[in-house]
Amino acid sequence: MKPLDPVVIDKILTQYDQQKKTYQDFLDRTLTLIQEFIVPDGPKVHSIIGRIKEKESLAEKLNQPKEAYARLNDIPDIAGIRIITYFEEEVQVIAEIIRREFNVSASPEHSKILSADPHRFGYHSTNLQVGLLDNRLELIEYRRFRGFLVELQIRSVLQHAWLEINKHLGFQTREHCPPQKQREYARITALFELADQELNQIKSFSYQPKKATRLELLPGDPLPPLPELPSETLPPIEEESAALPPPATTPALLEKIPASCLIRHEEMERFVLENRLLTAYDRRIADHYDTRLIFKTQSIITLTEACCQLDIASIAEAGELIRNHEKRIKPMARILLGDPTVIKYEHISRGVTLLVICAILAAKSGHTNTVFQFINRYHLENDPTSTGIASELIDCLQEHLTP
Repeated sequence: MKPLDPVVIDKILTQYDQQKKTYQDFLDRTLTLIQEFIVPDGPKVHSIIGRIKEKESLAEKLNQPKEAYARLNDIPDIAGIRIITYFEEEVQVIAEIIRREFNVSASPEHSKILSADPHRFGYHSTNLQVGLLDNRLELIEYRRFRGFLVELQIRSVLQHAWLEINKHLGFQTREHCPPQKQREYARITALFELADQELNQIKSFSYQPKKATRLELLPGDPLPPLPELPSETLPPIEEESAALPPPATTPALLEKIPASCLIRHEEMERFVLENRLLTAYDRRIADHYDTRLIFKTQSIITLTEACCQLDIASIAEAGELIRNHEKRIKPMARILLGDPTVIKYEHISRGVTLLVICAILAAKSGHTNTVFQFINRYHLENDPTSTGIASELIDCLQEHLTP
């Protein structure tokens, strides 16, 4: 790349002096937004820090350019934010949140990802260039940030440690290491990558879910008590086309979850985050209510308990149930969550589609009180206060099962 015209360099540096305060405000607002989005919707992170590029560093970049810059806003890293996660697998979870909540642009300068090289180990980083979404830029307090970008780096704490060690050593890749030491260098970098992967595995075993007090409800507890009713199992889920049985004289009570639940919380979390069919329907439901879709740990716990309660033995079975009940998801979700023209949600929890499936299985019992108890115990968003919703679910399911 040939050097920039000195006139262009002076122009950009002048713009820097004029806009530095605005860039600092943009950085502060973006940091606040990222923290607000990650706290309810993502894993706990080690740190989120930001910086504005110093003028001396900018001048050096302009004198040795990798791109043809014409103005200050062409340079994506005037503002920079670094997010450090505890685990490597959480990097992409954070990146997904950023892609959903910000306008992400591509740049040749940052398109190279070290992890794509099968012969390179150690330091990996997800680099994104992000700006505010158009709907946010329409707000008065954000209009002045139109065209502003921040360079966002997301990496694990081990990846970050390896980068800092390399900076201290004076080289960042194996090629910069003395030839006689390159083998040792490669071995160390591979160990860092292996450590990240092993920690991902250990994390699943160290996860300790909170005790869900809803499972311990007894009559007289602060939350609505559940009546003492005879135990009765729900109809087998494979009887897909069977008509609903006539209501029994005494409806069934959902018994406590078995001591050994076959579905683990970490399996449910991966399913909710990665299953494409589930994600597609979750987004359709969120769009139907004109709200955002977020991830909540409590919802994972709730969904795991609900599936175990209904004898859904595996994540694979949960996925099969979603495929089998596709045509019933939309009408049943509308009943569970209410009329979108009347009820407004600040957000919809990821995994809501699976909750709808669980409600369908409960409705197959044909017992209004059973369905009502299920909804009250396991709802993610709406808080039903009458048996009317339960009756509507049963009627809707009856309609869809009738030949």
